[in-house]
Amino acid sequence: METILYATDCTNNDASSLKYAYRFSCIMNADLHILHVYDFPPIAFSTIQPLESLKKRMHGEQIELVDKYCKTHLKNEFNQKPVITHVIDNNSVSESILRLSKILTPDLIIIGMKDSYSARGYFSGNIVNTLLDTIEIPLLIIPNNLIYNTISTIVYATDFEEADILSIQKLIEIVNVYKTDEYPAKKYMGQFKDTLFQEVSYPEIVFKTIASTNIKSGLLSVLNNEKASMLAMLERKHDWSFSNIFHKDLVKDMEVSLKIPLLAFNKDSTKLQNANAECNNDKEILSFG
Repeated sequence: METILYATDCTNNDASSLKYAYRFSCIMNADLHILHVYDFPPIAFSTIQPLESLKKRMHGEQIELVDKYCKTHLKNEFNQKPVITHVIDNNSVSESILRLSKILTPDLIIIGMKDSYSARGYFSGNIVNTLLDTIEIPLLIIPNNLIYNTISTIVYATDFEEADILSIQKLIEIVNVYKTDEYPAKKYMGQFKDTLFQEVSYPEIVFKTIASTNIKSGLLSVLNNEKASMLAMLERKHDWSFSNIFHKDLVKDMEVSLKIPLLAFNKDSTKLQNANAECNNDKEILSFG
């Protein structure tokens, strides 16, 4: 991993995700780009200063705000590893993230979960939903008040698709939660396991199938029992494969219920589709540890 893009609204409630992104980038030895998006307010009255002058002044103030924000919350850590900041005037946070990601081509995008205390409603549902629908880069969503320590167990929720294999790295326990006994989970898990080990040689992968009347509650139960550090899921379109238990709304629903980070992969990502052609056995899309 070489580049991580982290977006922040520079509020105290987002400080923990800043620390998480910074420490995670240090562990991964990746460049951390910090994005702050602000919206220049409309001028409804006459002013002595020209509009462009006011915009330039506010842009400079926002740059200082980001710098002060990083130094305040990262403290001594800030001097250990440099970060690159980007300040953009735009009324759409998701659009700014998408545009900058096309320029930087990061390996991972980190954002904070929905924050009801933000003045702009910064990562409200529509922003996360927009990114999940459009982003082609793995998206790591961090809960409020969670600071990075270590990653010990990552649970990957699968629907036994080929795209899952391309997004699974040497990291995780694999779990399938299904609703009824009629769903042949063990059969599909066996087939999936055989196919996966043709592509991945990492031996410490645990496979589980769990029956539950509700997929979301079943997943949350697994995460709690396994003391998971992260949940990884593939954001799926409604292709109605198998029982369609992992459609895209589940990813969005889990995002607001988790107390651990959610790593979301986009099934339609061109990077994911071409992963085998672009990567050899020693270089993976995403590696933890």
